[in-house]
Amino acid sequence: MKIHASLPIADGICFDDTAEMAPRSINALAACGVVFLTSFRADDGRIFGGVIIAPHLDAAQAAADRRRLGETVLGPLAVAGVA
Repeated sequence: MKIHASLPIADGICFDDTAEMAPRSINALAACGVVFLTSFRADDGRIFGGVIIAPHLDAAQAAADRRRLGETVLGPLAVAGVA
């Protein structure tokens, strides 16, 4: 697996749907419960975190599966300052 040195790209696949989005926009989406955190392990053992925007958990896992990076959806992104 080849990981880009400075971008969230593995084997030519972007693993962060929020890349280059403003934090305010990400928080707005997270408040709607549509931003999910993922993780996957590269061939060299390093663990990377990803982000998927999807309407619900099952859709997020389906999107992760389509990326074919071995991602696991960890759960929704919590909005800063919200319990």
